[in-house]
Formats: sequence, structure tokens, C-alpha cells
Amino acid sequence: MFIYDNSPDPQSVTDLNVTYIHDPTNRGISHAYNVAADYARRQNYDWLLLMDQDTTFSEGIMDDYLGHIFSHPEVRLFVPPVRVDSLFYMSPVKLFWKFGFLSKCIPSGQVISLYDYSPINSGMCISVDAFFECGGYNENVFLDYSDYQFIERFRKRYSNCYVLETCVYQDFSVVVDNRDKSMKRLVMFCKSLKHFERNSILDSLGIDLVVIKRSLSLMVKYKSLRPLDIFFKFYIN
Repeated sequence: MFIYDNSPDPQSVTDLNVTYIHDPTNRGISHAYNVAADYARRQNYDWLLLMDQDTTFSEGIMDDYLGHIFSHPEVRLFVPPVRVDSLFYMSPVKLFWKFGFLSKCIPSGQVISLYDYSPINSGMCISVDAFFECGGYNENVFLDYSDYQFIERFRKRYSNCYVLETCVYQDFSVVVDNRDKSMKRLVMFCKSLKHFERNSILDSLGIDLVVIKRSLSLMVKYKSLRPLDIFFKFYIN
């Protein structure tokens, strides 16, 4: 177990089976994943399982990962279905340009194309070799859309992944009702997506529309021009 802690104050960790790193500078989850992957490679591990602090993993899921790793040796990425409640899944999401949408039904127990679906970070079990072959995470995309960016890099070499049958449960932190927290979240959203790698004009337009949609929705929700100011200050500039 490798813990990368970006909170202001360190924790006391005495378990010898845990490698603990405290980084109060909070350089983002992409940096944390790259550090963990580098540790895994130096320790000669074959696989890296990403687990965010707001994800609940079902009992017995490790057997599901291991069983399919052995039965599908050609697959380099395994992901679980991720629920946000009793009705909707948030991963893997069906892709429409650069947009992903919650769904009541997703494929499971099968190999899927990463050009049709994109999984979120938490729950990804990635071949360490494949992680570095695709270049790892883009650390400039430090939070929002870091998973989309990684999958775009990954699928250039490996076009599919396997979806487990065992679900995990995610606290959908994008849903924020507090106005000030929503604005702070929008600032991070703009800063993160500003550095998303764009391979074409369509790529660039797609990311622009994602940020515009988020900004406009907050303008309407809070009847405020502040999201527009944030958009120009932290994304356009």
C-alpha cells in the first residue's frame, strides 16, 4: 500500500506494509499517480491499482481483479463499474466528443473499446509497463479530466480495457451546492483543463466547450457573472 497524502498536516503511519509520503504542496492527483507508478516500477511490481480516498471498494474485488488479469493476459487495463447511487454509474462513461454522462447501464464482464468509453481514475488497475509506455499522467492536468487525458494517451498503444463485474462506489464530489466552493472548484477546473493536450482543432474545441458549459451552468445556477470572470482569468488567459 502506497499512500500519497496531500493534506496540510501529516499523519502518523506505523504500519510497515504502508509506504507513506506527505506532500502539503498539493501538486495534484496526476503527480501523485506518477510518483506511485515510479515506486511500483522501482519495486518491480507488475500492476498498479489506483484508489482515491472517496471510493469504497467492495469486499472480494481483489479476487475479481486477479482472476481476470490471469484470464486476459493480453489486456493491460482493468476497471470496475463505478456507481454514484443505486441508479447511476459514472464509469466507464460513454464518450460523446469530450463529454461523458452518467448512465443507468454500462457494459461489465467484458472487454470494451477506450474509443467508446472512458473510465475514471479510481479503480483503474494498470500494467506498470503500459503506464510508462504511454507516458503516464499529464501533471499539468492536475485534477479534472486527468483520467480523460490519461486514457487518450493510453489508447494510442492499447485500445481497450476489461470491465469487472464487481462495482465500487464513488462520492460524486463534483456536486457542490455551496456557492463559494463551486467557484473555487471552477477555478481548479479551468486551470486543469487549460493544459489538456489537444491533437487537433476538434480536440481543442471540445475541451473549450466542456469549460464553457461548466461556466454557463454555474452562471445560471447562482445568477452571477463571477463564473464568466473565472473563465477568462483562469482559462482564456
